Amino acid sequence: MKSAQQLIAEGRDGAPVTIPRTAFLRSNGAASEVEYKQRCRDAGTVMYHMHVGLSTWEATEDALRTVHAALAAEGHTVDRFGLAFDRAMGVPEADRLLTTKETGPRVAADQWDRLAQAVPIQPHVGDYMIGLPAGFDNARRALAAGITTIGNVSQYSAYDLIGGSDEVAVTEATVRALAALAAVRDRGGLAHSNLEDGTGTQAAHFGSYVGWAALELHVVETLIGARLTHCFGNTIRNPEHRAIVHFALDDLRGGDSIGSMIYGNTVDQRPGAHARNLATSCASLMVDIALQLRRPTGHAVNPVPLTEADRIPNAAEIVEVHLLARELEVEVRKAPNLYDWHRLEGLGADVAGYAIAFRDRALQVFAEDGVDVTDAAEVLLAMRRSVMPELEERVGLEAPDEIAALEPWKASHVREVARRVQGSRRLDGTRVVLAVLEVHDLVRDALAKALPRHGAEVILLGSATSIEGVMRAAADEDADAIVLGTYNGNAVDIGERLSADRARTGWTGQIYMGGVLNQDTGEGLPIDGRPRLAALGVQCVERVEDLVDLLAASGEAVR
Repeated sequence: MKSAQQLIAEGRDGAPVTIPRTAFLRSNGAASEVEYKQRCRDAGTVMYHMHVGLSTWEATEDALRTVHAALAAEGHTVDRFGLAFDRAMGVPEADRLLTTKETGPRVAADQWDRLAQAVPIQPHVGDYMIGLPAGFDNARRALAAGITTIGNVSQYSAYDLIGGSDEVAVTEATVRALAALAAVRDRGGLAHSNLEDGTGTQAAHFGSYVGWAALELHVVETLIGARLTHCFGNTIRNPEHRAIVHFALDDLRGGDSIGSMIYGNTVDQRPGAHARNLATSCASLMVDIALQLRRPTGHAVNPVPLTEADRIPNAAEIVEVHLLARELEVEVRKAPNLYDWHRLEGLGADVAGYAIAFRDRALQVFAEDGVDVTDAAEVLLAMRRSVMPELEERVGLEAPDEIAALEPWKASHVREVARRVQGSRRLDGTRVVLAVLEVHDLVRDALAKALPRHGAEVILLGSATSIEGVMRAAADEDADAIVLGTYNGNAVDIGERLSADRARTGWTGQIYMGGVLNQDTGEGLPIDGRPRLAALGVQCVERVEDLVDLLAASGEAVR
């Protein structure tokens, strides 16, 4: 691997000389998004973010225009939008047409300018940008179009392409991309990291979760020289925990945060459960708005549409939840001291202090392993190779009781899902290949704990495993079943490729699939993939609680 010094020089040299102003910046008389955010932060103005990503850029652009017009008709604006890209955007441009279509648009080389000029809403690019093989090229494309908030740093440690990628090449691309942002820092360059997408979300408590953020800050700001902003919220259910993380992250920066956005709680939403989803959105919106009034950080509030758990939301559903947020802001402003701010800010300060100690001890651990902790590329690679529970154990930093009790959703939910996986029959002698081909691995991890309790032998595959690798493992391990989760809008493609491999190898076991079983066809919203999967002989699992009995029944039928 090249030295960080060389990679940083290459990245800075590759940064565009000119960064054009977007339609949003021109309409608001701002030189950069950072300047606009500072203005809103200092004025106590709450900003709003929308996340969008239909199957094509054309459909996404049309949705942006529709949302902008509908909100303007009600006297509102939205400050920024984030694009939920197809994972193929992480692949070098020349190879994208060879990759499987997943949820979200792909932006061609000649379309980047349209992201910045289509509507007077500031664009944000995060998913499948920095942290994947095409990260440096994506950063340069974005900057040349006038897009200056680029992520997603946390995805470097957790996201990958189907089948995996060369981690050294990805690390080099990541350092170059961050160095390009460092080169334009004085013109608004901002590296974005959603902590919910990275290794930090595997933490046992929010002390080491924020400790991971402190590690990222050290690498991006101290070692590379770019400015980093942390996003959070997708999986933080407890409103008090949201406040504590908000204050802790701001304390890490000495109270001088310029944020990207704060995500609403997505994990408590359920398909078709309108009342539940409305309550969930309102609870997170109220505290997020209140936090921007109490201690403004420049983060835009991102209301989660009520259909997020069903499918990719359409323009009307985005408008609906944004209008809800504006009404909630009116109500929140009536009671600025509704929360026990003194206690929450104190806990936030304690968490920040713990996080700094965690960072320092983690760097010592890396140094003990032979890592040059002054080299950003080596530290990043060490972070990518880290498993959070193992790192927490090696750091060996005991958390005070109040911090240890601040348990993130994933830690608690893996335990809860594993508990819910019950069955009336045993699985003794049943061999199961267990896989999720992307980062949404919570149910996989829960099943890895639960199925052996019922007697199953589990062959656990990593999230970078290829589709062919799943079938190869099933055949090589003489497995009785494959249990596979997918959430990226490519369920039918996966099912077809697995079925073809099953026929080719002669493997006779049963394939089970769960998660979000839809398919992005390139035409608007994804379609339900379950009928086609059933026709292929794939068993679609609607409830994880039913899996044990399904596996048992399948085994009995074979015997």
